[in-house]
Amino acid sequence: MAYRATRLISSLILSKRVQSARRSLLAWSRRMGGQKAEVLYFHQPDDPYSHLTAQVLSELQARYDISLKTMLVDPPLDDVAPERQALQDYGRRDAALIAPYHKLNFIDIGKQPSATSYASVRRALAASSNLNKAAAEIGEAFWADDTDALNRMAMVSEEKTEQVFQEGTKLRESLSHYLGAMFYFEGEWYWGLDRLPYLEERMRDAGLRLSGCRQVTQFQERPEFMSKPSNGKRLTVEFYPSARSPYTAISMAETLDLPNHYPVNLVVRPVLPMVMRNLPVPKRKGLYIMRDTKREADRIGVPFGKIADPVGDPVRRCYSLFTWAEQQNKGGDLLHAFTELAWALGVDTGSDDGMRQVCERAGLDWNEAQGVIDNKDWEVWAEENRLQMMASDLWGVPSYRLLDEAGKELYAGWGRDRIWLLVCEIQKALES
Repeated sequence: MAYRATRLISSLILSKRVQSARRSLLAWSRRMGGQKAEVLYFHQPDDPYSHLTAQVLSELQARYDISLKTMLVDPPLDDVAPERQALQDYGRRDAALIAPYHKLNFIDIGKQPSATSYASVRRALAASSNLNKAAAEIGEAFWADDTDALNRMAMVSEEKTEQVFQEGTKLRESLSHYLGAMFYFEGEWYWGLDRLPYLEERMRDAGLRLSGCRQVTQFQERPEFMSKPSNGKRLTVEFYPSARSPYTAISMAETLDLPNHYPVNLVVRPVLPMVMRNLPVPKRKGLYIMRDTKREADRIGVPFGKIADPVGDPVRRCYSLFTWAEQQNKGGDLLHAFTELAWALGVDTGSDDGMRQVCERAGLDWNEAQGVIDNKDWEVWAEENRLQMMASDLWGVPSYRLLDEAGKELYAGWGRDRIWLLVCEIQKALES
């Protein structure tokens, strides 16, 4: 059956043994050729995460025996960034929030810098002979929308600027990626500050870290859970998962555990997967997401990798049971069971046997479920959830909203990457 083939292929693609063999072969080939290890960094000037990453480039070059080459790239195309405005608005806000934790700088002026500043920053960057040092300084003027400061910097012609950006963009595309703030090293991709520690660990293991040097970046970890305060406050965490999202799958356990440590009401608000909302997910994007999810899952100790893609009817069948499960306070358990079976165990969750396993794993009665499954009532609340998520400039899953007792939004963030920040914001709100 098709799902068995998918499970086998995904297991091979995500195999640690295959990855290790590929890394060893590429490293051996480099050494035999007498070549210096080369790391490519793709810098997108209007991307907040690129600006944060640019601030560590000089240190990265200084601490590793590598040739770090910075390439300039255009923004991703619409097929991989279908909600561009939401991406821009959220990216600025998120970068401003995480910058202090990394001891870096980013100030969100509340909007993208002007088109004039964008044209100037491109010309200034294209003129630089040492982007590893200059990108952060040039970016600082851009994100302050300081066109005068940009215009005082060295410039090249529009024609030369376009040539430089096209070169970087085409190289990124030829290596099968699409985002800014990306590092590429010997066949693998690492996104910005969130994934740079993986690259540093790999370079350390390859003997490329210089003697006496420490790692430049670290993974941001969730602060230790605090004892439930006795000040009477009770917050709400809205959780927006998708049953077809690999990132959701590895976020479920930690998210569902939050009420065990804080006075929060966890409200689970599922949304339809992007591809079931007619939003494209190109093959290169899907493949990167799978590999990225696998290394994150391995790091945090969550099973992932034997995959039976639940797109389509499996997701619909799961959602048709969600309201019924919620009435038994098991909506989250239903989704957790479904994502584990689909993304970690390779079970065909669209079949009756697969859904029976989901229900039993979630502590639900399959016989009773058969009288509920396959209704279409869920379509109304799924769309309502999507609209609420989008209203907070969130478009991907899993997403989170933290609300105070009056329902005011205190924080909105995307991804398992930001659970640590969500917990920080919860603690901050409870202590204020």
